[in-house]
Amino acid sequence: MLKEIKISNFAIIKNLRVEFFPGLNVLTGETGAGKSILMSALNLILGGRADTDYIRSGETTATVEAVFQIDDSALLDDIRAHGIETGDGELLVRRNVSHNGKSRCFLNDSNITVATLAKIGNRLVDIHGQHDHQALLRTETHVELLDHYGKNREACGRFSGEFADYQTAMRDLESMRSKEKNRKERQELLNFQLAEIEQAGLSPEEEDELKTEKNKLRHAEKLQQTLEQTLSQLSETEGSVLEQLGRAHKEIESLLDMDPALESQAARAQTAYCELEEMVQELQAYVRGIEFNPPRLEEIEDRLAEINGLKRKYGMDIAAILAEREKIAGELDSLESNQEKMDSLQKEIQHREKTLEELAITLAEGREKTAKKFKKNVEKELRDLDMAEVQFGVRFDYPADPQGFVSFRGETVKLHPRGIGTIEFLFSPNPGEELRPLTKIASGGELSRVMLALKSILHEQDPVPVMVFDEVDAGIGGKVAEKVGVKLSKVAVGKQVFCITHLPQIAGMASAHYRVQKTVRENRTHSTIEKLNYDERVEEIARMSGGEKITPATLKFAKELIKK
Repeated sequence: MLKEIKISNFAIIKNLRVEFFPGLNVLTGETGAGKSILMSALNLILGGRADTDYIRSGETTATVEAVFQIDDSALLDDIRAHGIETGDGELLVRRNVSHNGKSRCFLNDSNITVATLAKIGNRLVDIHGQHDHQALLRTETHVELLDHYGKNREACGRFSGEFADYQTAMRDLESMRSKEKNRKERQELLNFQLAEIEQAGLSPEEEDELKTEKNKLRHAEKLQQTLEQTLSQLSETEGSVLEQLGRAHKEIESLLDMDPALESQAARAQTAYCELEEMVQELQAYVRGIEFNPPRLEEIEDRLAEINGLKRKYGMDIAAILAEREKIAGELDSLESNQEKMDSLQKEIQHREKTLEELAITLAEGREKTAKKFKKNVEKELRDLDMAEVQFGVRFDYPADPQGFVSFRGETVKLHPRGIGTIEFLFSPNPGEELRPLTKIASGGELSRVMLALKSILHEQDPVPVMVFDEVDAGIGGKVAEKVGVKLSKVAVGKQVFCITHLPQIAGMASAHYRVQKTVRENRTHSTIEKLNYDERVEEIARMSGGEKITPATLKFAKELIKK
């Protein structure tokens, strides 16, 4: 149940704290007093859209907090799964909206996402407003309500999941069939590409090696001339570097008898001589190996041109070309096994079709069986709401589909994500009139009562512990209003119910009665909510009955309503 709500700087509410109680909590007040603002605040705390227009003028942040007492163990487990401890089942929900458009959500002071808050909020409170009457004008709502009543939602969910998997399999099969049509052409292209790459006989290092060799061949003359000049200076002319270094080594060595300390320098001179001599030998060998080979240079250039051609087709470098070769080979393998995969998928689809047919027929038969009891109970509830002659019905239509696979009562019928057939509520408010679609003939007041009747018979199946009715009394009055109040009181036996109303007959049924008022203080508008005691209730209901002028007659009427 909702134990308490605190609102700060929200619209025309500066600071507000209200405690609520089990049973039927009724909120009344003049039009424009702020009842809709309270609904907006409740929507916000349940994960609704945050709007900076909610922030009170002159403030930077609006805050709404609510305390819930939760007895649903499954819901508590789900909350704990988000890492939120609930202790004794008490849950504090807080939502902040800032002037920059950002909002923050908290459960027991743990930061959560709006999506998580909305998911949990849907299991805490069921808000029924005037727009919900319009939901009855959408036939897709009718199957949801019938499944809810017949406890078929789990079966419908299973069917919808199987149907989605079936559609995915059908899309995969169509893709395979499309590939099969172009398979031969694609295989020919891929085989050509694979052969072209493999015939090239590429290796990852080849291009760099070829470029190095090409550079050497193109500059062979320059290499030879320069190195021959260098060798001449190092070792081949009189007074060459090698000759002078050898002479220096011998002279240092001759001084060792005079000073042994020069031994390390003599050794270094000998090492330098040997190193230079070895370098000269290697350079001579290099020069002898230099070749002037125009045919080889042409061969290398042709090979590099071939590699560049492959790069333009298959990748930026040889590594990319080789990777493309693996990709092509993999696609070829896939194409070769495409027919085998198609055969396997077709068998899977046949199995899925059989499963879907069984589930769809079971679901349809279950709905038809449920509809009989549903019709009877809705009519009973409507009679309680002073619609004694009303008739209510549920019509099933099963459109044919010659291309389908579901056979139902001797005819192949169309399949959709919720099963087979369409469901539409029928309605006849007056004796002698035939049943017609509810969406076409019901008035606003009749829709209100139909929705309340549905809520009345569905509330036991609905695990949500708190129900909010925002002006469910639209289009009704008098004796009917009293019966609506009785109906709400019955629903409130098993749930906490909130009702915003303008009718004294409903207000008289309240377990707890709250008045919403708007006042002006210091040139600022304020909206307040206060729980009424007995005398205040009598006065408020008298005002609702007879306007601002309260008479002994309206006071007496108010007392009778409360007593009743």
